[in-house]
Amino acid sequence: MPFLTPLKVQLLNDRAEFPWITLELLVYEAKDGTTHTVPKNFRTDGASVTPLLSVPVIGQALALRYFGEGVWQGFKCGVLHDWARRKDNNGITPMPASSAHLLLKECLEESGYPEDLVESYYQAVLKFNSKD
Repeated sequence: MPFLTPLKVQLLNDRAEFPWITLELLVYEAKDGTTHTVPKNFRTDGASVTPLLSVPVIGQALALRYFGEGVWQGFKCGVLHDWARRKDNNGITPMPASSAHLLLKECLEESGYPEDLVESYYQAVLKFNSKD
């Protein structure tokens, strides 16, 4: 698996924009050998699927298809993507949107998710999360 560490999170506030917090580092090794590290105490929403759910008819079907055992499938890859897109204290994101989106896609593929889930998530971030 591309993740070198397990994801350990805690729900802080289910009404917050970023309700989850990482309790330990989350380390992912990309296919090119680059290591990406999500820091401890990083706030996240995991897999941001809300825009997908708003699509008439398709949204409800996606919810049924992609909701796993209590969390959205791809949650760990979503945490990685959140980190890759979130500005740090200096106002700088770890990588440009296009690179972060490809990292998400790779992560989902390498984690063994179905092609339709991977493509749905990838198209969603392209549409809703591509401003640098």
